[in-house]
Amino acid sequence: MNGPLGASAPAGLDVAPGKARAGIGWPADAASPVHAGYRRGARLAVLGASGYSGQELIRLALAHPRLQLCWLGSREHAGASAADALPGIDPRAASLPPLRDPRELEAALDDEAIDAVIACLPHGAWRSFAADHPAVAERAALVVDLSADHRDGAAAYTYGLPEAFRGELSGARRIANPGCYPTAFALALLPAAEAGWIDGPVAVSALSGVSGAGRAPQLRTALVERSSAASIYKASGDHPHVAEMERTLARLGVSLPVGFVPMLAPMSRGILLTATAPLTQPLSPDEARVTYRRRFAMEPFVRVLGDDEWPDTRAVRHSNRCDVAVTTLHGGRTLLATAALDNLIKGAAGQAIQNLNLAMGWPETEGLPAHGVPW
Repeated sequence: MNGPLGASAPAGLDVAPGKARAGIGWPADAASPVHAGYRRGARLAVLGASGYSGQELIRLALAHPRLQLCWLGSREHAGASAADALPGIDPRAASLPPLRDPRELEAALDDEAIDAVIACLPHGAWRSFAADHPAVAERAALVVDLSADHRDGAAAYTYGLPEAFRGELSGARRIANPGCYPTAFALALLPAAEAGWIDGPVAVSALSGVSGAGRAPQLRTALVERSSAASIYKASGDHPHVAEMERTLARLGVSLPVGFVPMLAPMSRGILLTATAPLTQPLSPDEARVTYRRRFAMEPFVRVLGDDEWPDTRAVRHSNRCDVAVTTLHGGRTLLATAALDNLIKGAAGQAIQNLNLAMGWPETEGLPAHGVPW
């Protein structure tokens, strides 16, 4: 298990500017953004600034004591002021640059001191942008990609699930942010997988708020279509998130298939996930809960609920927290694990900030809300 959070930074974090950090994957000819100067702060460029996850990233960054938003990109809103394009941001309290065409980012990297690029783009868009603008992908000191484009480790991206792979994120230059469904899935099953309990295929069902489909108008997420109804979509082992879930299990030592049933619910945000799997040996509910509490005891953003308590999406809304509950069924032969998180925070922008904190060597919880907004 990982050590206590908030401990002093590992030796070697305060590296002189322009010097690469040894032993953590920094190319010999690249300057790490993690040095004494950047320990005090970093300047961000955000692509996809007008989308749901982009706006949440901006909101969180404005409250972060070390982050400065210096460049905002949006294809649809290029040239608009932040006040016009980002509802909810108070321009009196936030000095933000106007939104710019993403194609201008390459020149901005030449002209401005940008320490990190956060790509809050739809699946496939960052990979395509990086192919069309290789200088951006190559020269950005740090990139956090919120899409699924590099979650398989392509282009040397590190999978950014701190609770499982925290040690790989310190000083990482390229981070692939996990998806909202896979994050809830991984946190629901992490202790069981690490303990070697899972003995067969994993069945997963999950309710999602409609913001998970992105901000572009779609009939299936329109108010009239969704306000009083829940629906299943893409229910099969071929859902794009299944491969990500199976990869995470495999990295935890469990090579098993996953069946996934995603559902849209009449709520704007949130994930409520249930996973079941056969166990290698009978296990009581109390034994399962003790193991889960022990595993997550030092995790600031995972709360294991008590006996007869179950996750509720409103309890974690607008927070970077994931609530988990576990029990066993069928005489202890079946695991039942559940999780709730905010798909736009712990499932997207909040986890990106968490990963950014780790990559920069800052306190992991800095600038991130642990408390939900239930009403």
